[in-house]
Order: sequence, then C-alpha cells, then structure tokens
Amino acid sequence: MEFKKPDKKAIKSWRIGEAIALGVILLITIPLSIYLAISAWESIWKYIIMSGLILLALYQIVALTVFPQIEYKQWGYLVEEDKVIIRHGIFYVKQTVIPIIRIQNITISQGPVNRALGLYKVEMALASGSFEIQGLDQGTAEEISENLKNRLYQRVSEKGVL
Repeated sequence: MEFKKPDKKAIKSWRIGEAIALGVILLITIPLSIYLAISAWESIWKYIIMSGLILLALYQIVALTVFPQIEYKQWGYLVEEDKVIIRHGIFYVKQTVIPIIRIQNITISQGPVNRALGLYKVEMALASGSFEIQGLDQGTAEEISENLKNRLYQRVSEKGVL
C-alpha cells in the first residue's frame, strides 16, 4: 500500500493554524500572567498557575515549529476499489478505513487560510461521523470526489441500497 501525501503547502497551512492558536493563547496568558505577577496574592497556587501558563505557551511554540513537519510525514490517504484509508496523527498515528458504500455525502471545501494557499479538503460524511482528506490541490480534490461518487454509484447499483 503506497499512501498518497497531501500537497506540501499543507505544512504552511497547519503552521498558520498553530500560529493562530498561539496568538489566542498569548492573548489570554500574557494579561493573566501580568495580573498574577503584580497581585498581592501570595500562594503556591499563584506560581503553579503561572508555570502552567508558561508551559502552555511553550508547548504551543513547539506545536508551531515542529508538529506540522511531523504531521506531514505521517499523513497519508489511499483510495481503493471499495474503501478509503486515511492515516494521520503526531503522537498516536491513527489509520481509519472508510467503506465507500457507507459514505452518505461528499463535500469539497476550503477555509480562509486554505483558500489563500489554494488548498482544498474532501469531506466524507457517514452515519458514524465525518472524515476528511486535507491539503489537496483543486484538481486532486475534484478527482477524488468524482472517483468516490462514481464508485459509490457503481457499488449501489451492483449491491442495491443498504
């Protein structure tokens, strides 16, 4: 099984997402840390909270710099005759097998960051949840969507509606 990789621009998209998360975390942690530092409250909890806030910000900086590259190396998808396999994760790599016959809806979409980078994702909705193949160029996303739709129609016509 040779998994296909997302477009290399997906790394940049994931980094931008992590940068936005870092910005939100800093907007919360910096004022809170300043307030705790100048407050008259003297307790071990003050230092535990401040240490936690610093660790949270440091974790998010690592997530911004290191995680997208690791995620890209582990991310892959494979569209077979009767199923789609998606592999992803950083610490724990998950491999999800999606039977094509169970797909109820296929959507191609973009968020604002991906729109700027020209990236798309193919979302597959099932009764049990939804799954996505992300970081695709427009041609690949449309090809996967059409391929899945044609295979789904073919399987339904062969086996009937389940």
